[in-house]
Amino acid sequence: MSKSGEMFLIMREADFNNLEIFTRSLFVHIEKRDSNEFENHKDDPNYCALKKAESKAKKNLQTYLFNKRHKQ
Repeated sequence: MSKSGEMFLIMREADFNNLEIFTRSLFVHIEKRDSNEFENHKDDPNYCALKKAESKAKKNLQTYLFNKRHKQ
Protein backbone atom coordinates (compact mmCIF):
# COMPACT_ATOMS: atom_id res chain seq x y z
CA MET A 1 0.00 0.00 0.00
CA SER A 2 1.40 3.41 -0.91
CA LYS A 3 1.25 6.47 1.30
CA SER A 4 -1.23 9.18 0.54
CA GLY A 5 0.63 12.35 -0.41
CA GLU A 6 -0.26 15.93 -1.08
CA MET A 7 0.07 17.78 -4.36
CA PHE A 8 0.54 21.53 -4.63
CA LEU A 9 -0.59 22.93 -7.95
CA ILE A 10 -0.19 26.35 -9.49
CA MET A 11 -2.57 27.29 -12.26
CA ARG A 12 -4.02 30.38 -13.83
CA GLU A 13 -7.36 31.55 -12.52
CA ALA A 14 -8.96 31.16 -15.94
CA ASP A 15 -7.83 27.53 -16.14
CA PHE A 16 -9.16 26.86 -12.64
CA ASN A 17 -12.50 28.41 -13.56
CA ASN A 18 -12.72 26.04 -16.54
CA LEU A 19 -12.54 22.98 -14.27
CA GLU A 20 -15.77 21.11 -13.66
CA ILE A 21 -17.46 21.68 -10.30
CA PHE A 22 -16.86 18.04 -9.34
CA THR A 23 -13.13 18.36 -10.01
CA ARG A 24 -12.94 21.54 -7.91
CA SER A 25 -14.76 19.78 -5.08
CA LEU A 26 -11.89 17.27 -4.83
CA PHE A 27 -9.47 19.97 -3.68
CA VAL A 28 -9.00 20.05 0.10
CA HIS A 29 -7.61 23.59 0.11
CA ILE A 30 -7.86 26.38 -2.46
CA GLU A 31 -5.94 29.61 -2.10
CA LYS A 32 -5.86 32.46 -4.58
CA ARG A 33 -2.72 34.60 -4.70
CA ASP A 34 -2.08 37.70 -6.74
CA SER A 35 0.42 37.23 -9.51
CA ASN A 36 4.10 37.74 -8.83
CA GLU A 37 5.24 41.33 -9.45
CA PHE A 38 8.56 40.20 -10.92
CA GLU A 39 6.87 37.78 -13.33
CA ASN A 40 4.60 40.57 -14.55
CA HIS A 41 7.45 43.01 -15.24
CA LYS A 42 10.57 40.92 -15.88
CA ASP A 43 10.67 41.96 -19.56
CA ASP A 44 10.56 45.68 -18.74
CA PRO A 45 14.16 47.03 -18.77
CA ASN A 46 13.23 50.09 -16.69
CA TYR A 47 11.64 47.89 -14.01
CA CYS A 48 14.68 45.58 -13.96
CA ALA A 49 17.08 48.52 -13.60
CA LEU A 50 15.02 49.97 -10.74
CA LYS A 51 14.81 46.59 -8.96
CA LYS A 52 18.58 46.17 -9.30
CA ALA A 53 19.14 49.67 -7.84
CA GLU A 54 16.70 48.88 -5.03
CA SER A 55 18.54 45.64 -4.24
CA LYS A 56 21.91 47.39 -4.20
CA ALA A 57 20.59 50.19 -1.98
CA LYS A 58 19.08 47.66 0.43
CA LYS A 59 22.38 45.78 0.64
CA ASN A 60 24.29 49.02 1.22
CA LEU A 61 21.86 50.04 3.96
CA GLN A 62 22.17 46.69 5.71
CA THR A 63 25.98 46.88 5.54
CA TYR A 64 25.94 50.44 6.88
CA LEU A 65 23.68 49.52 9.80
CA PHE A 66 25.77 46.44 10.60
CA ASN A 67 28.96 48.50 10.61
CA LYS A 68 27.33 51.21 12.72
CA ARG A 69 26.18 48.64 15.31
CA HIS A 70 29.64 47.14 15.48
CA LYS A 71 31.42 50.52 15.19
CA GLN A 72 33.58 49.47 12.27
